[in-house]
Amino acid sequence: MGVGEFCEIPQGVTAFKQASGLFKCARGVKPLCKISAKALILQEVQLIMPDNVREPVVQGMFYPANKDDLSKMIAAFLHDAKPSVRDDKGLLGLIAPHAGYVYSGQCAAYAYKLLKLKKFDTIIVLGPSHSTMLNGASVWQNGFYRTSLGDVEIDSEAASFLLDNGRDIEFYPMAHMQEHSIEVQIPFLQYVLKNKFKITPVVLGNQTYEYTKKLADTIYDLIQKKPDKYLIIASTDLSHYHTYDTAKRMDKNVIDLIKKRSLEPLTESIKTGRGEACGIGPVFTLLLLAEKCKTELIDILNVTNSGDVSGDKSRVVGYMSAEIYK
Repeated sequence: MGVGEFCEIPQGVTAFKQASGLFKCARGVKPLCKISAKALILQEVQLIMPDNVREPVVQGMFYPANKDDLSKMIAAFLHDAKPSVRDDKGLLGLIAPHAGYVYSGQCAAYAYKLLKLKKFDTIIVLGPSHSTMLNGASVWQNGFYRTSLGDVEIDSEAASFLLDNGRDIEFYPMAHMQEHSIEVQIPFLQYVLKNKFKITPVVLGNQTYEYTKKLADTIYDLIQKKPDKYLIIASTDLSHYHTYDTAKRMDKNVIDLIKKRSLEPLTESIKTGRGEACGIGPVFTLLLLAEKCKTELIDILNVTNSGDVSGDKSRVVGYMSAEIYK
């Protein structure tokens, strides 16, 4: 199935398809309209999700809807992933792809296998928005994210901290309703981590270096008291829809700059089209956070693309996985 290869949005929650057009402010009543819009959004969320559960929208497309089938698939990916499991305590974050598991699941497994001996209280999952325009970012405030493997609780305290202290961070449900970049990370976490953990899902609409620096500062303030209790996931794919050789060249450019933590050249590479990464905002945020935490080691764990899986090398999507640690 090709849908999982490409970063396109499934039509899963039809009630929200045109929601962004429902809450436009009338001229001259902006303050009242702003309050009313938020209230209407929350009312709509409660009608559709009375238990405040963000339902999965790509299960059965990006990953199996059946719990047993999904568990077997993830187990096979982890078995075939090569890195050894290290019992270090300096892991800050992972970079992992977000395409359909048949295409990028094996690549993601190289990162998630490193978590087998670890415990974290909260996983902050940063994903790019593929469907919703945002000035900054949206954090899911409370409740649960659901996948084929069950429900994961939202860390409402962490979410509230980001909402209260971050710049242009809000709870905008529509940004999450059909966004796959965060959802596809969660089953791996559910399978690998054996302790009970919570998540803080953050969807980035603004992926500029300038904005992600502010976001990294806010996350740093959140985690600095208990840095070993948090893990950051930066969700991204690489180049999209180029020939195999072109994609390999573009992806190498981006990966080399990530490994060197050369953020200004990386920004320039993305702007000029020499490289591509649909989740460059999450990557920037993680690298900037690593700089503040003095967590300077980066290992590239796996690099591949959809052509390596499907055999079709005429139009591929690139993937990488990496770890950032002390």
